[in-house]
Amino acid sequence: INAEYGDFVTLLSVTCDLSVWAAMAGRLGSFRKFYERLLSKHQYATNVVATGSVFLAGDLISQQLIEGKGKQHEIERTGRSVAVGAGFIAPFVTFAYNTVDKVIGSSQTIVSSVKKVGLIACFSPLTNTGYMLFNGLLKGQNFNDIILKIRSDLVEILIVGYSVWLPTHFSLFVFVPLQHRLLISNIVGVIWTGYLTYAANRAAKQRDVL
Repeated sequence: INAEYGDFVTLLSVTCDLSVWAAMAGRLGSFRKFYERLLSKHQYATNVVATGSVFLAGDLISQQLIEGKGKQHEIERTGRSVAVGAGFIAPFVTFAYNTVDKVIGSSQTIVSSVKKVGLIACFSPLTNTGYMLFNGLLKGQNFNDIILKIRSDLVEILIVGYSVWLPTHFSLFVFVPLQHRLLISNIVGVIWTGYLTYAANRAAKQRDVL
């Protein structure tokens, strides 16, 4: 991993003490009950809205706080981020969590949680590849350029992603019930999305210079 991404990894790792986040979520009271009702009736739709909001926040953080674009903000890029997050990431991750619990069971023991983390890690290459594929298609890139980008960026994104999401998912499977996992992971996801959009655009600029 390049040294320039060290701060992102540190910041993301700090957010992975999800027992604290779960306790905070438990105190939200009426909002929590309202969210639970929505999940019980419309799991996928609720997760689509929540994840789309996370990708909106992540790209705003990336462009305004990290890249300092100010009035030069790329609205189309933010729109792509929200579209891919809501249209692909949310249903795919919801499916992944449901599949893991069906295959291994709903037990929250240490052993079963380790197994779940290993299984969910298998979805990560598909998730990140899908993100870059759909993002490229929405940008109007041709397929060959998208494949070149995936081959160029995927390994680095996976390394950073595993350093963040493996401990995050372990904490999720130990401390957090199934229906709340996507919501809690979205808290980490705000910062992760900021990194993801920043890394993708920095890489593109560096390739253009070369």
